[in-house]
Amino acid sequence: MEEERDYPYRVAYPRRDLLEERGFGRVAHLPFVFDHRPRYHRHANQFLIDVGLGEWSVTTRGQEEAGAPPPSAATMKNYAAWLANYLEYCHQRGKDPLKADYLVEIAQGYQGEMLSGSWSRDNRPLSGKTANCRVGLVCMYQLWALDKGLRGPFRISKVRKTFAVDSPRGSGAATTKTVEARRGKARESKRRLGLPDEKIIGGWLRRLDKKCVTEALIAETILETAVRRAEAAAWRLDTLPLNPVDWIVVNQDRPPEHQSVLVTLRYGTKGTQFGIDHGDKIGPEGTVHVPMPLALKLHAYRQKVRPKALTIALRTAKNARDAEALRREKVHLFLQPDTGEPYSGQQIYDFWTAPDIDCPKGWHPHLGRDFWACSVLWKHVTAQQQLIDQIAQKGSDPSLLKILQLDLEGFIERSIKPQLRHVSRETALTYLQWVSDKLHVNLNLTEGYMALIAEEDVDGDDQ
Repeated sequence: MEEERDYPYRVAYPRRDLLEERGFGRVAHLPFVFDHRPRYHRHANQFLIDVGLGEWSVTTRGQEEAGAPPPSAATMKNYAAWLANYLEYCHQRGKDPLKADYLVEIAQGYQGEMLSGSWSRDNRPLSGKTANCRVGLVCMYQLWALDKGLRGPFRISKVRKTFAVDSPRGSGAATTKTVEARRGKARESKRRLGLPDEKIIGGWLRRLDKKCVTEALIAETILETAVRRAEAAAWRLDTLPLNPVDWIVVNQDRPPEHQSVLVTLRYGTKGTQFGIDHGDKIGPEGTVHVPMPLALKLHAYRQKVRPKALTIALRTAKNARDAEALRREKVHLFLQPDTGEPYSGQQIYDFWTAPDIDCPKGWHPHLGRDFWACSVLWKHVTAQQQLIDQIAQKGSDPSLLKILQLDLEGFIERSIKPQLRHVSRETALTYLQWVSDKLHVNLNLTEGYMALIAEEDVDGDDQ
């Protein structure tokens, strides 16, 4: 008899065409989990299906036919990975994943081992954010199992916290928000930006351009507009209108090098998914400024470089009709020069961080958004030279620091947030901290922003 092997839990994706042929098209886009045998993990995958289709969520529990917007593909990928990690942990520790007590097995056991490093790939402690994401998903799984009658009562100890936040009317005035958080949540380190020097990034971009003009242009588009890599991958042939006469130039009175063109993004954008088009998520619309020099580069690429890549793709056509059909299908602006196929978000990440172009340590596409924000913010700071000189002369004068702080806040609100879209208060604080570090001044950013006003126990009943 062959000895039974113990495989790690893992996440896989089905062949969409195969599932669609067999009538399972609704779930063909969702990931699924294999257990240690390896076999299809029935409970885990039913959870992923219910969540992925919006048929169950924490916010709509117990509400018949309430429905919920389905999570994005990226979120479902994370959910599956986090769930597989928890199931693997339970298997290795000899625990039943659906009989876990929150405080003992989950908060102290699973979370504690992640934070100590005894449950990590290289035996190093994981970050508080990573542990909290995984434990949050595990709690979702337990609540789902409770609703499905798969486990007994599950109690999550909670605390109620009240924070100072921005006014919802955008006036800049402080207001408060009260939320409930699970007790025992790991402390998360505040994010601090460490961006490579501009000269280092410039050298990296030149090396990328020497290797592949198209990929360098994608990187430049991210650096100059702060779009996400999914948005860059989904950038359409006509995202920038085909005819420059139709470009919306918002500052025509300025020299061309300082002008910008407004474009609307709707594919690959963050937020609610409204459908799929040519493999791309249709998300909420957002408007971004494209600097005129970059717009002209994109237009030149569209006219002179992209047609060469398209020709490569059209070689597979058997006749003129096939060629025309293929041409209509190629809706993306950026095409791989050797295949004529569009880039995926993962391919953008891969060429961006490729070792053969000597990628700076820790440099990746999402930091391109931060680089744009900090570059724009620093230009604004240097324009306030008189105020900066006064601060340098008088040291940490509270009144001058407050003036600088309010000025930077207003600039972030007016000029940075609209371009980035979906910017949290925490991210805005990260940019302020970056300026504070660069100027070697203490802006007392914690005070009045993320300050904890109150914290109280929530009477937790069995759920």
